[in-house]
Amino acid sequence: MNVKFDAGTGTLTLSGRIDSNNAGEVEKKISEELSGFSGEPPVIDAEGLEYVSSAGLRVLLKFCKMFSTKLNIINVSNDVYDIFEVTGFNELLKVRKKFREISVDGLPVIGGGISSIVYRIDPDTIIKVFNNAHRVYTLSMIEDDQRISREVFLHDIPTAIPFDVVKAGGFYGIVYEMIDADTMSGVLRKNPERLNELSIKAARLLKKLHTTEFDEGTFTDARFYPHKMAEVVYKRELISSEDKKAIDELIDRIPYRNTFIHSDFHPNNLLVKGDELILIDVGEAGQGHPIIDLFISYGHFVYLSGLSSRNGDHFHERILGLSAEMLHASWDIILPEYFGTSDRELLRNYEKIISDYSSIINMAVLRANAAGLSQDELKKTIDGIMIPFRESMTTLKPIEGI
Repeated sequence: MNVKFDAGTGTLTLSGRIDSNNAGEVEKKISEELSGFSGEPPVIDAEGLEYVSSAGLRVLLKFCKMFSTKLNIINVSNDVYDIFEVTGFNELLKVRKKFREISVDGLPVIGGGISSIVYRIDPDTIIKVFNNAHRVYTLSMIEDDQRISREVFLHDIPTAIPFDVVKAGGFYGIVYEMIDADTMSGVLRKNPERLNELSIKAARLLKKLHTTEFDEGTFTDARFYPHKMAEVVYKRELISSEDKKAIDELIDRIPYRNTFIHSDFHPNNLLVKGDELILIDVGEAGQGHPIIDLFISYGHFVYLSGLSSRNGDHFHERILGLSAEMLHASWDIILPEYFGTSDRELLRNYEKIISDYSSIINMAVLRANAAGLSQDELKKTIDGIMIPFRESMTTLKPIEGI
């Protein structure tokens, strides 16, 4: 019997047999493997578990009582699942049979971002694969992504419907039922004349998100996301402790609301089906003030595209699927449509506020795409963002009336 714990993924792997002959030894191994672990409750991977007797079930029961929530046990064979079901253990654990395996080799990529890639399986289904590039996605995080998608759909926000968790190339994935559609980026590459039409629809969808209310606590506080982005910069010690404190206080001053915040709104996360735009990749969604979505989107549409064009690496085209010129042009259409005004001075003031807030995201984007830059070069570039940002931080506040 083998017992192994991976603290990075929070997975306890069991393989072999657990019976009266080795139950005590297995219990000791589990205790040793989890010694000092203080993260969220681990997931038990039972793919290699061949048999579990009543003595083995008692070991698992003791293990379950160490935590205050039902534990996930995954990749369970049919024979072991029958044992759990007959004994009632499927009521004490969240028991999942072995995940269906899907190969994404050769499948067209239709969307995604830094942490996930969305592939089309067939005209009716898509799969979002979490690539663990910037953090390890645990099963509980994947299930939360499913829950968010369902909540969004039930609140009449057009989005894909999740129905299955699978494995793809060793990573978790979620399969969504989806009508045949292409991303906004994909459509604009083929039909650039639709820029005005689709940008207006994007602005109206964003406005719909920001007027859709959820019960408090349905999603995480959306201020979590800019705090997380700021941490990317803090870890490299690129700014002073005084600036860190000022940035954290600035984020905390953004008022809380119970309205929907996508946190990653851009053309590669929008599908086009006929006259409708459909939202995908809602895993980072939260509840909060619309300014959060606006300044994150500004970072995508304006800063990221401008930065990668100047560097010549065209990172924005790999992530967002469009040229810098088209992204800028789309933003220039979205802004007046979202605010319902063509007053240029008013729009300049709005964009200045959005741009100032976006400095938080811009520094994180710069840090994440700083390959080839020395620490001194990177710090100098960050300072170029911080100098004007420092002047506005103390008085900066969200746009009124949104």
